[in-house]
Amino acid sequence: MSIYTSRDPAGRAAGELAILSLGIASTLESCMAAGAQAVAEGRERRAAYKYACELEAARGRADDLGRVAIRAVRHVASLEAEVRRLRVALDQRQAHIDRARGAK
Repeated sequence: MSIYTSRDPAGRAAGELAILSLGIASTLESCMAAGAQAVAEGRERRAAYKYACELEAARGRADDLGRVAIRAVRHVASLEAEVRRLRVALDQRQAHIDRARGAK
């Protein structure tokens, strides 16, 4: 039945307009909810990507610092070896000086 064949065309038109308005409002609500969900998912994806990038950068820095630490430990070990060698040479020199003084 349409508004043209109804006994109350104004009431029928108001009813159809109300139903149509409710449908549009429901559709708009669904669209708004879907949009809000898409925005939230986008934020989560960007946050996850940012975290992954920062984590990868931190791992790279940690690798670099690890290499620096290994070089530093090796350098300290070589310096300790040189100190030992110099102490042995100094002890030999002092022993030679002590023997030379004792011979006179």
